[in-house]
Amino acid sequence: VGAKGVLNIAWVNVSNIPLDKRCEKNIAYVGSLVGVTLDIDKSTVNRPESVRIKLGCRDAENIPAKAEGVLGDHFYDVFYSVDKILVKNNPKGTMTITQD
Repeated sequence: VGAKGVLNIAWVNVSNIPLDKRCEKNIAYVGSLVGVTLDIDKSTVNRPESVRIKLGCRDAENIPAKAEGVLGDHFYDVFYSVDKILVKNNPKGTMTITQD
């Protein structure tokens, strides 16, 4: 009662986080620029091309491709690419849930 919507959930690849800035705190922060970081795929933290996070947001199909954030004393453009949508709203007001 009173909810405005369902939290959409997706696995998202996040790129352009400098390797020397990659820690769970910074990765969670980068996710928070476009939604809520729910989980971090720890096996990807040191992968050069991208880190994979589970992201909660209002609309998983329309996650911005880019956001600007501050890591340390510098601004960075961070890039997002949806890997797999786990929970999304359907046009009829229902939701779809897929296996993780």
